[in-house]
Amino acid sequence: MNIPFFSKKEHKEFYLGIFLKEDRGIVMVFLKENNQLELVDREKFNYTNSWENLTNDVDEALYKLEKNLDLEIQNTIIFVYSHLVDEKIADIKPVYLQKIKKLTKSLDLKPMGYIECFEAISFYLQKEDKISLNAILIEIDKTQVGIFTFIGGKINSKKVMARTDNIIADLTEGFEEIKKNVILPSRIILYDSDDLNDTATKILSHRWSSDFFIQIPKVDILSEDEVINGLMNIFGEQIKDNASSNQRENFGFIVNQDISEKNVDRESELPKTNYFKIFKEFKDKLLNIFKIKTKQNTFKYNLLGKIFIFIGIFIIIIGLFINEYFFHQAVLTLYLPTQVVEKNVKIDVGYRIASASADFTENINTTGKTEIGDKARGQVTIHNFDDKEKIFSKGTVLQTANLPFVLDADIKVASSTLTADGSAKLPGKNNGTVTASQIGTEGNISKSQRFSIEGLSSATFFAVNDSAFSGGSKKQVQTVSKKDQENLKESIIDKAKNKIPSIKISSDEIIASSLSETDFNKMIFSKEIGEESNKLTLQATVNTTQYLYNKKTFIDKILLLLKPEINNDYNLKNENIIYTVNKISKDDKFLTIDAKIKAKAIINILPDEIKKSVLGKNESKINEILKSRFKIDGYNINIDEPLPIFKNYLPFFIKNINLKNSSL
Repeated sequence: MNIPFFSKKEHKEFYLGIFLKEDRGIVMVFLKENNQLELVDREKFNYTNSWENLTNDVDEALYKLEKNLDLEIQNTIIFVYSHLVDEKIADIKPVYLQKIKKLTKSLDLKPMGYIECFEAISFYLQKEDKISLNAILIEIDKTQVGIFTFIGGKINSKKVMARTDNIIADLTEGFEEIKKNVILPSRIILYDSDDLNDTATKILSHRWSSDFFIQIPKVDILSEDEVINGLMNIFGEQIKDNASSNQRENFGFIVNQDISEKNVDRESELPKTNYFKIFKEFKDKLLNIFKIKTKQNTFKYNLLGKIFIFIGIFIIIIGLFINEYFFHQAVLTLYLPTQVVEKNVKIDVGYRIASASADFTENINTTGKTEIGDKARGQVTIHNFDDKEKIFSKGTVLQTANLPFVLDADIKVASSTLTADGSAKLPGKNNGTVTASQIGTEGNISKSQRFSIEGLSSATFFAVNDSAFSGGSKKQVQTVSKKDQENLKESIIDKAKNKIPSIKISSDEIIASSLSETDFNKMIFSKEIGEESNKLTLQATVNTTQYLYNKKTFIDKILLLLKPEINNDYNLKNENIIYTVNKISKDDKFLTIDAKIKAKAIINILPDEIKKSVLGKNESKINEILKSRFKIDGYNINIDEPLPIFKNYLPFFIKNINLKNSSL
């Protein structure tokens, strides 16, 4: 039988989920009711300055949710992609962990732990399909890709790697390593990326080797809603396990620690003393002890009794004072109206120049090619049928079969003569040596070849070699090319940009990286261009020059520039100004910074005046005071009070009210 008045009313619990990716995230609100978890609302956000402004970005998204739902949530679970987790230490990478610590501390959140997204996806799929998961999950973020292989519902391999523009090459590299230990499942599941359809098409259209997949893989795509359902489901199961086992360490890091320090388990704390009830019982006992019965059967207090009553009342008053002065505490968070100003500005700031240098040695294989060898040589007999003597000067070109040769020295050839009977003409003759114009074995011609002489009639002048030519040879060798030298210089410059010792800068200085200069101070190449060599080495000294400006000075100038645009009731502080540099140029004295500015001015308030106005007030009165008198958009109160009668009242001492401001 279910009797309504004795049935226990189900307590509603709200949880905050923060899903962090590389350059964007989602803030979600979950409601636990009837032992079930459901998604109440969510708010997407993009990082305004990578992870540097994570706290502000989450704060803005969280405020929108809390304002819509009219509630404040502290218990928080963090969801992350696996490339944010360091497998060696089994925790979120320190560079991201510090940002999450700052986020939870600044927004007064209670972190319950973190969950990797792929675990939630596998849990969701096995719950939906009701069978063990045999698939490859592919998690794609902006510059990273994760590959997770599940066999029989259990994780078999996990690989996270840098993502390039060629997703097929990335997956091939990952699959190559995984397939050494296991047969790859023929089901691929993609989730939560910008262009999954295009990626799926590329995977399906690629001709995978049988070394990777026995059959053509099937590709499924999970929508963002399915991913969020997976995150919510696994978190819901963790909460159930946590409640049933009464443990606080079921998640990625220890629950409710400053992600590094444990809080005392609230269930193991001693119950707080109900001082009001104790004082009331003490007073009643005093009255019963010291009252006496009169003849008229009425009761009156004797003198001693009155003294003890006054003592008891005095003790109660002292106890209440001690409670109020030391134990009654409250945190009042005010959500203040803001004025947002966005504009492009150009501001001149002074700068200083800093430089550093380092020595580098780098070598590469040469890519130049050239032919070397010897020229063929031989002797020819020149014939002269002219009636005059002819001198053939050194360098005269003789040619046979399109092969040019040149005379090695001057040759004088006599004129022609007639035979004794005058019936025939005999040529004048003389011998000389010739050398081929080009290297190579082509010049090694056989004997009895006829040569024409450049510029002369071959009927009157010609030459014949009485013996074969020899000595011609040719081979191809590697040499240093100009491109080799340029590649070496470029390689050293790239190395220098990353490895030259950091220039010491103060905490307020910013490097204008677009103006940074890296150049050679000294270069020594091991070989010159055209020299024969398989290797080329460059020893160089490289200088880097940086231009630095003071961030505080720049922000102060922005503040001065924006001041006329800020309403009189609002105040703009340096920490509420963010900027993105579009372009920086320099002259002899100043850097001109072209930047996009986003500034958030917050309405002026007088903290002490607000504290005095709400001192000792209940929540309904506080709402009226803050909204009508001080024009506060919203607020949240967290009261720590041992006595139930003061649970809904702010402390009666100003020092016990902690005022926090949170802008929209």
